[in-house]
Amino acid sequence: MRARGRPLLGAVNGLFLGLFLSLDLLFFGVIRLDSVVITILVVAGIVSGIALGWWGPLANRPRN
Repeated sequence: MRARGRPLLGAVNGLFLGLFLSLDLLFFGVIRLDSVVITILVVAGIVSGIALGWWGPLANRPRN
């Protein structure tokens, strides 16, 4: 089975998404610094980035 899409690029983008989302929530006082939610958001960002990168529309297509 050949890999479709770009899961590594999605993982990096998901990492940044989860990191910045958790930092925003932290700075606005929605969550505390010792909360587990920060780690969960970063991991969820990586997983969702991989999923969207795997099934995303930017697949490696053969050229004619």
